[in-house]
Amino acid sequence: MSYSFSTPFLRNLVNNSYAFFWPVYEGTPKITEKERRRLLSVIGDRGLEEIDERPPFLLCKGNRKRYYAPLRKNPTLHRSFCEITDNEDIIEFAAKYGMLGFTRSYEVRKRDGSQSSAMFIESIARWKYELADMKQLVYLWELIRNRRLSLLGALMDREDNGIYITLGKRKDVIDDNNSPLARKWDREGEQPLEAALQYLTSSINKKVTGSVFPTALPSYQKKVYLLPRNLMAGMWLMFLWEVIGEVRPHRCPGCDEWFDPRRSTRITCGDRCRKRMSRQKAKHREALN
Repeated sequence: MSYSFSTPFLRNLVNNSYAFFWPVYEGTPKITEKERRRLLSVIGDRGLEEIDERPPFLLCKGNRKRYYAPLRKNPTLHRSFCEITDNEDIIEFAAKYGMLGFTRSYEVRKRDGSQSSAMFIESIARWKYELADMKQLVYLWELIRNRRLSLLGALMDREDNGIYITLGKRKDVIDDNNSPLARKWDREGEQPLEAALQYLTSSINKKVTGSVFPTALPSYQKKVYLLPRNLMAGMWLMFLWEVIGEVRPHRCPGCDEWFDPRRSTRITCGDRCRKRMSRQKAKHREALN
């Protein structure tokens, strides 16, 4: 028996609208230190890397699943992802939104051989690697968005062979000496905002290249749909949307979750939080009176 875990697809919704769907398996994932012997296959288009073989692993049962549309329903999910701090947060995120998509499967059979079920594992090291990358770039974006020039300048170095940026323990080159940015830097002085934005967009472009695919549907030839390879690619696409202004993440004062207000007058993520806030304001007025 074969199983499909993380194959993304476009599903017809309403009004001839399509969306990228991703699976979440029922039950609470758990973390295991043991490698599973009966691995069936690598899931998805991307092959395993060394980091995906490191224990511990996030383990998920694959008998029952539900699907949701992350890009449509949760366009600020990348912000929630960046708030993960420990393994408990990883389990909670995976239970709510699914695994990232760097997943392997294996089969568990009952002793009498009458029934089998699928199990899926994903390395916690992969989660931490992707988290570190996105957290660093989101931090850089916050500095750019708020025009924190002094903090941006502290991250930059103009060396003999180019302009460098240091984020955490990683030092990367932004541009070499022959670039227009380097010449402008030498001619007019430091350009931390322009250099940081160039590095940020270049880094996000590398993440989505080969992971997000333009897709045409035969019935709707006038539209191009974006199909991420997996949930992680979808979150990088969400971050790209934020940088170009298509998504504007805000925190809901009712539930403290991230959401995209779409309208400047919208304050809460939905009617439930709006009513909750109205009740709290009414109680506050009564207390003052």
